Amino acid sequence: MILRIRPIYAAIAFFAFFSISTALRAQVQATAPVTTLPQYQQRWDLYGGYSYSHFNPGAGGGSGVAAINLNGWNGDATAWFRQLFGLEFSVRGYYGTIIVPPNAYNITTSNMSEHLFMVGPNFRLVRRENYAAGFHVLLGAANGSFDQGFANTGIQPYQVGIYNNKVAFGAAVGAWADYNLNAKWAVRVTADWQPTHYGFSTQNEFAGTAGIVYKFGSLR
Repeated sequence: MILRIRPIYAAIAFFAFFSISTALRAQVQATAPVTTLPQYQQRWDLYGGYSYSHFNPGAGGGSGVAAINLNGWNGDATAWFRQLFGLEFSVRGYYGTIIVPPNAYNITTSNMSEHLFMVGPNFRLVRRENYAAGFHVLLGAANGSFDQGFANTGIQPYQVGIYNNKVAFGAAVGAWADYNLNAKWAVRVTADWQPTHYGFSTQNEFAGTAGIVYKFGSLR
């Protein structure tokens, strides 16, 4: 199989590289006031917001299933052990409609859902008064339900060319950026490569989120 690097994945890689390189320069130039900003003295971040994913629910290609856009939500909690390092817990839900390829059962569409449960390290590399940026590496499980449009018919999803319902491997690797409204609240956007493994192949999902962060507790 020939891998093609889509522009969106290149953008994610560039964003992560930019965040890391900026952070390295910032650490070299860091001064005492930067390390004591109140925006980064909290133990916990709670994040919630809208989430988007671009996902292929079948083998694709030729007469296969076309990739679709999914919409949903994202809820995160990060426990910061230091200003630069924390442990993130993430739950994500996505929902959409599959366009089913021609089949002998005259099924044309099916609603689907996907829920991910992940945990992993979160790195806050750039810390400024008005903004922050970093990246995370999350691992866990993805629960895909693809036959909601014909669940009681006895027809299995693979019979119409889409993946069977399954709890599969799921992950998210990407970068995030915050705009600080004050010491407790911020607006966050993220961009992730979100691989899953339904069927016998890996799905290279793109996922993006936008929402609100609430910070509380104390590192001291």
